[in-house]
Amino acid sequence: MVKEGRAQQGFNLRDLAVNLPGAFFIYRADDGKILFANRELLRITGCSSMEVFIEFIGRKVKGLLAPEDYAEAVESCDQQVGDSDDAVGHMVKNPYFGEIYYVILSPKPEQK
Repeated sequence: MVKEGRAQQGFNLRDLAVNLPGAFFIYRADDGKILFANRELLRITGCSSMEVFIEFIGRKVKGLLAPEDYAEAVESCDQQVGDSDDAVGHMVKNPYFGEIYYVILSPKPEQK
């Protein structure tokens, strides 16, 4: 490995997940189960821990969406458009979880 690239090895996935300046989560496509939510998502939902977050939303991505927005969000994900005013999503096939979505939420202007 080239020495210049070695500085990047000081960062691990946990560091990135905890310190990224935006809210994001990962969920399973087949049942909507949230597999991961970062600290910023917990903060904007007013949850003090992952356990409180899970209780608050019911562990499913549907719990993060207003009922009137759910059908449109699912359709957007299914079409792999993945980009809206509120979120950007990307679906990948994971060998352990099957199809999963990575979603980054964009804060509303009043949340910035």
